[in-house]
Amino acid sequence: MRGLSENTKELIEYARRLLEEDHPQTLRQLHYAIFSRQEIGYQNDKASYSRLSRVTTVARRSYREWELAGEIGPEPADSIPPGWTVDETRQAETVSVWLNAPDYIETVKRDYRRDNWQDQMYHCEIWSEKATILGAVRPVAEEWGITLRVCHGFGSTGMEQQIGTDFEGINKPITVYYLGDHDPSGHCIEDDIHQRVETASGLSFGMRRLAIHASDIWAFNLPPQRIKATDSRAAGFRRQFGSDAATVELDALPAAELRRRVEQAVTSLIDFETWNRQVAIQQVEFDSIAQFAEQMKALPQLRRPQGRP
Repeated sequence: MRGLSENTKELIEYARRLLEEDHPQTLRQLHYAIFSRQEIGYQNDKASYSRLSRVTTVARRSYREWELAGEIGPEPADSIPPGWTVDETRQAETVSVWLNAPDYIETVKRDYRRDNWQDQMYHCEIWSEKATILGAVRPVAEEWGITLRVCHGFGSTGMEQQIGTDFEGINKPITVYYLGDHDPSGHCIEDDIHQRVETASGLSFGMRRLAIHASDIWAFNLPPQRIKATDSRAAGFRRQFGSDAATVELDALPAAELRRRVEQAVTSLIDFETWNRQVAIQQVEFDSIAQFAEQMKALPQLRRPQGRP
């Protein structure tokens, strides 16, 4: 902690405590979580956000230095494990490679999963206006085998056509759960992509908003913002939510609450008797893959000629 001001130490320690309770989070989600709790001096402004960015950078580097040094003992109090925060905008694109065939089979053992939705009554997906909350909801999507899609604002023609093509082959009711900002554009984006995909697929399907709702502002003490005077959609938003309606970003909702809503919504569609039958079939398949992996390992391996590197 040497060289850090008391205010910086306080912010790092507080950020670490919140992330320890609930991670991973993006920097923006952490910013809103700190402000909403109002337990330390912190404002919902650009200066505070920039300061949080700087101190969490210091804290993550501190943890990495401690990790690389192979220190024995508790983690430094001024550190934050890198995996506790996520940056969905700078993910690496990698190519899958293996040392040999047995290694590939080991990957299959770990990664294979059966589509347990194949004989469920509904097809279900999660769509989000922005990618910044993916780290918060991805664990739920992975647990239940749900497709996540990101609009990145108003969806593109390519996106609507891709989903339309995907939906064409689905012969069951489709339910889409939507996550978006509570502001004029956020609600228009939701309606726009819904209508466009229905047109592209030739199907009607249900879309239900899980976040953010107007009531979330007071329920979670979220930082309200004014409607932009230049927003051409402001009049319709005021008619729907009131002349003094406030706006709030999706990132402001606590990550734990976002995950809770998504999981509750998804599991409400599941027939668990049918689901558990698929889980039992999957276990038989796992056992077969494991048996094949052991057979692969027993095969004679190619050896490099003597003297060759």
